[in-house]
Amino acid sequence: MKLRIGMIVLLMGLLTAVTILASDTPEQTAGAEQPQWGPPPELKQMDGFIGDWTYTGRMLTDPADTNWIEHTADVTYRYVAGGGAIMMEFTGEMMGMEMAGLSIITYDRERKEWQQMWVDGFVGRQSYYTGRFTSDGKQVVSGVDLMNGQEFQTRIIISDITSDRFTWIMENSMDGRNWFVSMEGEYTRK
Repeated sequence: MKLRIGMIVLLMGLLTAVTILASDTPEQTAGAEQPQWGPPPELKQMDGFIGDWTYTGRMLTDPADTNWIEHTADVTYRYVAGGGAIMMEFTGEMMGMEMAGLSIITYDRERKEWQQMWVDGFVGRQSYYTGRFTSDGKQVVSGVDLMNGQEFQTRIIISDITSDRFTWIMENSMDGRNWFVSMEGEYTRK
């Protein structure tokens, strides 16, 4: 009987110790909060892009050149990955060749930044850009690109956004101070 009472007291003591150790204290819960699950609500800022577009643009192959090369494309924006990202498919012509490209766009809640990946059939390499929407409604993303072994900075600005059109500009810089427009275009909803 004494053994049984001793075991009960020991078990109650262990149970109390485990309960105290498992209780929520500020030190134990700091950083332990689960991230928000599901598609980022910020992605709804790009709802207006969803659908089919016609792109008409021009590009410079050399910043010293003044001869712009015209190009066109059909573009589709749609939600993918259960609404957690937007995929943009680009199919058209550039420099007299067929051009196909793909972009994945999402919003990283923890970093509080837009993230965009681009890949196309011209170079077969992924480019990564990050950025934000500005207070005047522009989306600005930037990253580092590579051409002919030379790294350079790229900045993409989407502006004049309405329900049926928007402007797209790509700027490049070799030093991060002096920028030039390398591509620009208009997207018009079909």
